[in-house]
Amino acid sequence: MSCFSQVINPITGENSWQERGDDYDYHLEVANAGFGDMLHDWERNQKYFAALKKTIGGMRAGGQRGADSVTACEAFLPMANCAEKILAANGVGDKVRLIRKRSTDIQVGGDMPQKANLLVAELLDTELIGEGAIGIYNHAHAELLTEDALCIPARARCYAQVAQSPLAAQWNSLKTLANLDGEPLLQPPEQLKSCHGEAGLHDVQLSQLPSSAFRPLTDPVEIFQFDFQRKQEREKQRQQLLKLQSKQPGAAELVFYWWDIQLDYGGEILLSCAPYWAHPELKEMAAEKGKDHPLPNVVPWRDHWMQAIYYIPKPLQLLEAGKPFHLSCHHDEYSLWFDAREEAPTKSVRRHTCSCDLHMTYSRSRIGQINQAPRNKRYLRYLEQNIEAGKSNVLVLGNGCLLGLASSALGAASVQLHEPHRFSRRLLESIVQHNKLKNVQFVEKVEELEDSQLAVLTHIFAEPYFLNAILPWDNFYFGTLLMKIKDRLPESVQISPCSAKIYALPVEFLDLHKIRAPVGSCEGFDLRLFDQMVERSAEQAVSLVEAQPLWEYPCRALSEPQEVLNVEFSNFSKEHSLKGCIELKHPGTCNGVALWVDWQLVDDSSPKSDVSSGPSEPVIPGAFVKWDMFVRQGVHFPRKSKEAVTHVEWSTDFKPLLGELNFSFSQKKL
Repeated sequence: MSCFSQVINPITGENSWQERGDDYDYHLEVANAGFGDMLHDWERNQKYFAALKKTIGGMRAGGQRGADSVTACEAFLPMANCAEKILAANGVGDKVRLIRKRSTDIQVGGDMPQKANLLVAELLDTELIGEGAIGIYNHAHAELLTEDALCIPARARCYAQVAQSPLAAQWNSLKTLANLDGEPLLQPPEQLKSCHGEAGLHDVQLSQLPSSAFRPLTDPVEIFQFDFQRKQEREKQRQQLLKLQSKQPGAAELVFYWWDIQLDYGGEILLSCAPYWAHPELKEMAAEKGKDHPLPNVVPWRDHWMQAIYYIPKPLQLLEAGKPFHLSCHHDEYSLWFDAREEAPTKSVRRHTCSCDLHMTYSRSRIGQINQAPRNKRYLRYLEQNIEAGKSNVLVLGNGCLLGLASSALGAASVQLHEPHRFSRRLLESIVQHNKLKNVQFVEKVEELEDSQLAVLTHIFAEPYFLNAILPWDNFYFGTLLMKIKDRLPESVQISPCSAKIYALPVEFLDLHKIRAPVGSCEGFDLRLFDQMVERSAEQAVSLVEAQPLWEYPCRALSEPQEVLNVEFSNFSKEHSLKGCIELKHPGTCNGVALWVDWQLVDDSSPKSDVSSGPSEPVIPGAFVKWDMFVRQGVHFPRKSKEAVTHVEWSTDFKPLLGELNFSFSQKKL
């Protein structure tokens, strides 16, 4: 059986019906559930196992029952069905009672014969409580556990470190856009300056944030404890006010956040999610892995529990070392938020929300991209060299294109701004009004532009960026928009970017490949049935290329980048079918192929005319790649990585009118 699903093609912008098997949603959920990532977390697995052995051994030594009967609950039915098969295959199917329910729906006397005296749970996320751990533990203690029950983990501690980071701050607020001489072109309006932003966490691999990119203003401090073992209810809402002193001058712009868990009652088995600089076992891990890994990567890698950045609503200036201030820490049942003030607040600080349209419209990475000075300078170089004051008539294509809006500030006679998205348009209208730009008109549909409006155009400009884009080449929608008006454009109109090139780079990831790699076994349990289930679902529902922010996931280049597609926007409708072979120049395991787009602003040989969404520095085979931090790249993960590979063969097929762009890769030993 099959069914039809309506999807938006990001390249054509059209809704289309795709035929999919009636189990497509099942396969998509299984493939992207993230269980494999958790099972590859060796530290998590080993320490849970050690806590189990220690706790059960202690219970039995004290004359208590300990794992004499085991009840497991799993509400995600595909995983519950797989677990049943795995338990049987490992010879314990008759020893574990499996309940296909949420724990909060379990009834003692029905689903399980009696209350349990040991709870083993993994209900945690990057924020610790974001998956509902507080309510689930409260229910378990009230309904499912004995008075003397033990819990694994037993408790958790949350940590905060106040910091200044001009780089990270770019992900949170709109900065002034300046010309090449540093003079302001566009200023953010007051509503953006006064907006407190979104309180929600920004989850990142903090260890990959360059040490030169932030200034710690405090040491890490413990802000909350969660006792999972106590019978008394865990509070659903708390606040903690800490009086701190700055270690050095700076602006308290953000809070780095992480947690650790004590898995056993005595607190001897500790798992920390701290970034490397604050990790309690850094010295031992550096001694073990330091020869093969950069220092930020000697601590255990995991993608299911990361670290987080929380942005202070109004950054607090701390002008000298030793300056006292107050950090206000809050949590409700599912989330945390913070504030920093010189004086102690007289009442509870409410969770802040966006009031300016910026944060509710754009992703963190897009906000950072808008602020990215090196990138902006390349576009501004083009605009300053090509826009003639009082003469140029510009059509800007894309969502939230402040750079296109800058052409008005540079003196263009007229600017037509294509902006169909309501909130994005409202934001740009406020910027136009605040900067008193008189020659800007907004366009909802390019095909509705009059012939007279198109006839006078001298320039069509884009970054390009569109809100529906996930992969870098999804922004080829720029070419689709051009095709809608191509036949009515004057021959002399300048189109920028004039072309786009996609590059491929075979790499060796230190860790990211594990999200698609088979597990094999975990603490003596054979999990091949799990691997087979995930592999089948991945083949059905996972794209051969997926989007990832590669700056967070170190990888070594195994060759030099190779161009796999070149699209000229003046001839966008042309189909392409290409093949090639990349020779690996550095020994290693090719467990990924990274892909990105370089936009060529003008047809010349100057590297300053190229804007890349890939590496931010030249690629050297054998060296770690430094990636653009404000965009996601594409990644292909080979289904099975081969040893002693010498070449990667590739093919690209692009049918622009259908919005179809397909890649294939195969590893060869030639």
